[in-house]
Amino acid sequence: MPKKVKRLFEQFQPEHYELSIEPDVESMTFSGSVTIRGRKVGPPSQRITLHQKDIRVSDVKVIKHDKNGDKKVAVGRVNTQKSFDELRIHAGETLYPGTYTINLTFSGKITKSLRGVYPCFYKHKGKEKIIVATQLESHHAREVFPCIDEPEAKSSFDVIYTGPKDQTVLSNMPAKSTKTNGNKVTTAFETTPIMSVYLLAFVAGELHAVETKSKAGVAVRSWGTVAQSKSHLEYATKEASDILDFFADYFETPYPLPKLDQVALPDFDAAAMENWGVVTYRESVLLTDPKNRSISNEQFATQVIAHELSHQWFGNLVTMKWWNELWLNESFAGLMEHVAPAALHPDWQQWEQWAIQDIALITSRDTYKDIQSISVDVDDPELIETLFDPAIVYAKGARLLKMLREYIGEEAFVKGLKSYFSKNAYGNASRHDLWAALGKSSGKDIESLMTPWLTQAGMPVVHATQNGGKLSLTQERFMLDEPADDTLWPIPLLANKNLEPGVLDTTNVELDLALKDFVTLNNFASGQYITHYVEPAHIDYISQQLKESKLPTEARINVLNDMYMLARHGDASLVDSLDTVKELAHEPRDSVWGIIARAIGAASQLTEGDKTSEDQIKKLKLTLAKDWHKKLGWDDQTSDDPNTIQLRHTMVALMISGEDPVTIKEALLRYKNTKTLQDINAEIRATILVAVVKDGDKKEISKLLETYSLVGADIQQDITSALSATKDPEIAQHILSTALGPEGFVRSQDVMRWVALFLRNHHTRKVMWDYMVKEWDWLYEVLDASKGFGYLPVYCASVVSTKEWKKKYIDFFEPRKSIKAMQRNITIGLADIDARIAWRTRDEVAIKKWLENFTKGG
Repeated sequence: MPKKVKRLFEQFQPEHYELSIEPDVESMTFSGSVTIRGRKVGPPSQRITLHQKDIRVSDVKVIKHDKNGDKKVAVGRVNTQKSFDELRIHAGETLYPGTYTINLTFSGKITKSLRGVYPCFYKHKGKEKIIVATQLESHHAREVFPCIDEPEAKSSFDVIYTGPKDQTVLSNMPAKSTKTNGNKVTTAFETTPIMSVYLLAFVAGELHAVETKSKAGVAVRSWGTVAQSKSHLEYATKEASDILDFFADYFETPYPLPKLDQVALPDFDAAAMENWGVVTYRESVLLTDPKNRSISNEQFATQVIAHELSHQWFGNLVTMKWWNELWLNESFAGLMEHVAPAALHPDWQQWEQWAIQDIALITSRDTYKDIQSISVDVDDPELIETLFDPAIVYAKGARLLKMLREYIGEEAFVKGLKSYFSKNAYGNASRHDLWAALGKSSGKDIESLMTPWLTQAGMPVVHATQNGGKLSLTQERFMLDEPADDTLWPIPLLANKNLEPGVLDTTNVELDLALKDFVTLNNFASGQYITHYVEPAHIDYISQQLKESKLPTEARINVLNDMYMLARHGDASLVDSLDTVKELAHEPRDSVWGIIARAIGAASQLTEGDKTSEDQIKKLKLTLAKDWHKKLGWDDQTSDDPNTIQLRHTMVALMISGEDPVTIKEALLRYKNTKTLQDINAEIRATILVAVVKDGDKKEISKLLETYSLVGADIQQDITSALSATKDPEIAQHILSTALGPEGFVRSQDVMRWVALFLRNHHTRKVMWDYMVKEWDWLYEVLDASKGFGYLPVYCASVVSTKEWKKKYIDFFEPRKSIKAMQRNITIGLADIDARIAWRTRDEVAIKKWLENFTKGG
């Protein structure tokens, strides 16, 4: 696809669409018509150009509207320009700026690409059923009907859908009328608000729902296939209603539609999609078993629902003009997915969840020379999908907004958002509009503060040297693959003490401190920077604060992550992290154990292939977990808070990972004594199944493979985690040949997870790699349409720590650099591998010595 594709909105601006569509799942085709009323703008010409891709247009009419009435315009010819995804309508006369109506009929194919119009498959009472669904973000509306497929091209829509009469049909707005004709029903929906075309959606199939009303009177319904119990939709329905009310109050801006539908789809590429008024989800997100669901299931469901419902304001009500400002949608949703749960479920300690989910993800990715900035210019439609980087546009952007919120205060932040929505409702906005609103509400120069963070790639490290009453701070860009450069950021320090100035916007500064107590920078982990404490006494102070749990939980996670990143960079050793970790056996917060596990995982990776080190690391896990496991046991109590429940099962997982024979025996016994997988406590089910698979009983592994297609998405994920834990390459080969491929049972949306998990396990890595090489054509066909496809090199690179595997990586990915979705990540992946090999060269001997001493001392 050529770069610098011209924006079609610059020559024709739709105001209203009337779309009639009729899918036919028997022939896997659809047909329809669309009437587009809009304004031709720019200089006079003889052409109007629309977007279209892989659809056939059979009839085109153009009408000109002016003060003299309506005039039919002669259409000379219509041609397609495939390389630009364009439909070019050539008139037999000059078309002057003004209002026109374009009528087109079209047809296309329903494909399994999980975009455009696509089918979802499921079985009910032994019969295969099909749901018709859509996924139009980012630029897939053109695959359904001719349109101006750009976010700035906002218009209203009338949708008219024709399908079998025994189906439920949903779209953005409520149905206003139905008309039956034989076995078919035509459903007309109310006119939508003005919105971008990528938010249009329809879903049709045999569905049932759970319904409630929000406090504001909005009808909230959660839909699933008839194969799913309606009770599994109850949790999502209540959460959506509460979250909708929360955001309306928080933003002081009402939800503008009369209804909100949520639909759990069996086949869906992403986690969810924020189509205005009809949000679509994976079943694994929306469906939760009321009799046996884990806290993490609830947290994940609530978090994703909050993310999508915040989009009803950020993205739907106010939309970015072009995809370079995607962060205006996704970074805000990434923040709000934590703001709402933090308010609605205070016992979850949601900001701890944010810290463990996002900080490691961000810092592992934002430290390479070729990483993208948050705001990226893109003119090639093939590269739009690469902007949806979960670490950068979602997580890093959310952290920056959290930083800003903390810097200016909650009151000014919310006041600014209210003004932003009020001024830009039903329109498009840029970052300048947001910064102006927040600048006015806070009285600060937000544009100058935030612009470098959005437009500059990477992140800084702050070197902090404190001697007595003097604190010297120096910043530089933190990169794992290049020497530091002179990029500068205005860094809100957000310390545990009031510092003046509170923003480091020069290369270095020396501050006078009123008290000589050591300063803790980035006290709640909101700042997008790594802190390097230079003085040994300062380091000892921070370590002691960690051991005694005196730092806020988010700060403990952040400090441990900083130690890990500094070791990767060579400013410290992983041994420093291990020295700290061994003292944290009594850490009370489960979220902190996630970052402890990261340090242990690094020790495993940097000594991989050495059996002695592997056994010593198992002992380290058992030593850390044994006291908590003894205290908490296996079974949850009604008095337990969420943290206690999750900590209990983290300890069981560590004991099994450390191959404690007593714990493994208990896990196998619990598996044996349950009739079905549904009966195993959801909190511990995946861990118990891991024990079963590692035990190596081929009969039980075959049973899990057979059960996979018969259970819900939550249990399928547990089975996948377990199967990927096998230590037997032959068993792994059997699992992959059974589960994947054209005849396999794994849905295309889940293939990437299978690949990543089997690569992560060093016992199964070669089997998975050989499978990728052999079955690349199938993998490419399945994954190409996925937003996550470009991340394949990242998953592959993240497990490589030797020159032998580096060569495998190069041999596999270099010939595939022509695939645009993977180009940047192939390069970053290679840099990641080189950095890890260098780290192993620096630290392997010291880690082995540390493990030896720990084992002797233990």
